[in-house]
Amino acid sequence: MWNAAVKGSGKPAEVMTGQMIMAALLGLPLLVFVQAPDPSIVLWLAASSVANIISLKSMLKAYVHGDFGLVYPMTRAIIIMVVTSLSAVIAHDVLTAGAMVGIAMIVVSLITIALNARSGKHFPLSVLLWTGVAGVTGACSVLLDANGIRQTGSPFAYGCLAAITNASVMVWYQRKTPLLWHTMRLHKGTILIAGVLSMASYLLIVWVFSKAPIAGAAALRDTSAVFAVIIAMVFLKEKINPTKLIAICLAILAIPLIRLG
Repeated sequence: MWNAAVKGSGKPAEVMTGQMIMAALLGLPLLVFVQAPDPSIVLWLAASSVANIISLKSMLKAYVHGDFGLVYPMTRAIIIMVVTSLSAVIAHDVLTAGAMVGIAMIVVSLITIALNARSGKHFPLSVLLWTGVAGVTGACSVLLDANGIRQTGSPFAYGCLAAITNASVMVWYQRKTPLLWHTMRLHKGTILIAGVLSMASYLLIVWVFSKAPIAGAAALRDTSAVFAVIIAMVFLKEKINPTKLIAICLAILAIPLIRLG
């Protein structure tokens, strides 16, 4: 949902930067209360931050000419597909047949939402290319995070430090953006809410990564894109159509398959 707020702000790069700064500010005091991680965390954080920033910048470029409803779910679908393909090799995760079916259903659900959002519109090839880059590099970030969390032994410390590292890198990337700090002040309400929600979500997922197979956890996290459709229909009175209903049903049916798998 905070990704939609970022896109809808009209200044997605600046608001995204502000969101990441807010998450870092929330993570900083939490470091006092978490277990100290293994020193090798530095390497994992550095690699993940680079991949994450490339993913975010690519998504922002895709947003310039592409609708949120197309770019975001397609990015998440690509992330799930890449993570599922590589996690067994890199992290030695083993998925049951039920979990694999559930993951496939979520991917189909996300793609269905993206195609519905397209509705015959023509998007430049650059939108699809940047969406692909965002998805692949986002998957790299997920895999690096999950392995870093498992090997450094402190998921919450990792999550807090990752938020601080990502914000630092993003600020450096955006340092030449005109009126960056002024724009962030204008959108402080959106930045505050988005920062709190994104940090809470990230800490939850790093804990899940420490306990569960990476592919299943990533797929369950990305059902958020599907449930955003439900929120839009209920609270924003967005039009209901059969395509959206199919996507929602697929995602709901997939959750117990992954959980039980």
